[in-house]
Amino acid sequence: MKSVIRKAFLSNILLAVLELFAVSWMMSGRSGGVLSGSGIRVLKYFTIDSNIFLGVAAFIAAVNQYLILKGKMEKVPSYVYLLKLSGTAAVTVTLLVTVFFLEPTMGKIFGYLALFSYSNFFLHLLNPISAIVTWMCFEKNDALSLRSVLIATIPTVIYALYYVMEVLLHTDNGSIMPGYDWYGFFAWGLKSAAIVIPLFLLFTFLVCLVLYRLGKSKMKHTV
Repeated sequence: MKSVIRKAFLSNILLAVLELFAVSWMMSGRSGGVLSGSGIRVLKYFTIDSNIFLGVAAFIAAVNQYLILKGKMEKVPSYVYLLKLSGTAAVTVTLLVTVFFLEPTMGKIFGYLALFSYSNFFLHLLNPISAIVTWMCFEKNDALSLRSVLIATIPTVIYALYYVMEVLLHTDNGSIMPGYDWYGFFAWGLKSAAIVIPLFLLFTFLVCLVLYRLGKSKMKHTV
C-alpha cells in the first residue's frame, strides 16, 4: 500500500510543478499561441483556472500523502479526493473541449495544433493527461459517494455561469461584442445558449461521473 501512496505522492508533486511552470509561463506573457495572454487577464480562460485548481488540489493531496508516508496519518481524507476529482474533471473538460471543439473550429483559422503550442501544450494536453493517469492509477478509492459527482462539477459550473454573464453583459443590439465570446460557444448567436449551456453542464457531469467510476474500480489497489 505504501508503494501506491509513494507513487501518488510523486505524481502529485510532479503535477503541482508542471502546473506552476505552465501557468507562470502563460502569465509571464512570453508564451505565444492562441488563447494566450499575460498577467491576471489570462484568468478569464477556463484553461488557466482549471489548471490552477488542479495544481492546488495536487499539492494538497501530496502533502497528505507525504504525512501518510511519514506515519503521521492513516489515510487520505475524503475531501482531498473530492478536490482531486473536481480538479481532474476540470482539466479533462479543458482537454476534451480543446480536442473536439476548439481545435476543429479555431484550427481552420490559426492552424491545426496551434492550441497545443507553447505553454498550451502543457495546459491543454500534458497536464490533463497526467492528471487523468494519476487519478486512474494511484488514487482509486471508496471515500467518495455518488453525491460527490455533483459537488465536483461546481467549479466548472461556476465558470460556465461567469462566461455566460460576460457574454450577456457585452452585447450590442443582440450581437456579442468582439472578444467576449473567446471560445466561440455562441457563434450561432445568443439563442444558441438554450442548447450550449445544458449540453456543457451535462458534458461536465458525465466527465465527473466517468472519473468517479474509474476511481471506484479495482478497490484492492486503494489506500
